[in-house]
Amino acid sequence: MKQFVRYLFLCLLSLSIEGCDPKWDFTTDYEPQVVVEGSIESNGFARVYLSYSKALGSTWDSLSISEIPLTTARVEVSDGEKSEVLTLRSEDHRLPYFVYTGNTFRGEPGKRYFLRITHQGKDLTAETTVPAPIKIDSFAIQPCAGSDTLFQVTAFFHDPQEEKNYYKLFTRAYGKDSAYYNAFMDTVSDDILSSPTAQINIFRAFRHTELNKYTPFFVSGEEVGIKFTQVNEETFLFWKEYENEVVNNGNPFFPNTSNLPGNIRGGLGIWAGYGVSSYRLHINSTKKLPDSRLSSFSRL
Repeated sequence: MKQFVRYLFLCLLSLSIEGCDPKWDFTTDYEPQVVVEGSIESNGFARVYLSYSKALGSTWDSLSISEIPLTTARVEVSDGEKSEVLTLRSEDHRLPYFVYTGNTFRGEPGKRYFLRITHQGKDLTAETTVPAPIKIDSFAIQPCAGSDTLFQVTAFFHDPQEEKNYYKLFTRAYGKDSAYYNAFMDTVSDDILSSPTAQINIFRAFRHTELNKYTPFFVSGEEVGIKFTQVNEETFLFWKEYENEVVNNGNPFFPNTSNLPGNIRGGLGIWAGYGVSSYRLHINSTKKLPDSRLSSFSRL
């Protein structure tokens, strides 16, 4: 489904909005579509964000932003044996500021989960599997060249050689971020990783409040949360293409065109399973040895 749309659920904007069904007034014949960003993590409840697409060239103001969230849908998740209807809740740290959440069953590695969204007499469906989490064995913290305060974090882990694997990283800075955000350019397949001991550089998540001073590196003294996830190929392709759009367009808010690959039948977006292992790491300015490995980190 190749529509020239912007995926608004991927934008981090600091605008106040209200949930409602939009009354679009386009001068073109473009018809908005439902956009889905849904996930279920290992040992986590389902979370689904719903919004509407907008055509390229549309006007962006507080009114049009306020009409993006879709808050009147019925969202159901099933594992093939049991199911639950998700509850709409407000969430003030990200657009669209509303999320449908579950509280009955948690994601289990290896299980398949089915999503059904009903809105205005139409159904959107998708399915995904939660991959097995992969543990990080150790981290290295290295000072950036020419800086006493910025540090590069590298993770080391065992990449299973008997299967194809895809990985996605999310990070947060405790005291600054209220949740995990997409780590910049940290979506990789094991095609580019060494085996069996793989390593991957971890970059800071992009925060809209740091637009003019963003750095992908971490600052001495920070407490950093790292969410290391294994994903399936569908989710990998979705995030990889999104990152390509960000880089090619030079705008981390609005990718240029959004023919993003997804798995939503009847709409746009992704329903993704994540096999999660989470860690908390202290960025210590005293650890300046080029090859120093950290074994003193906490797994969450």
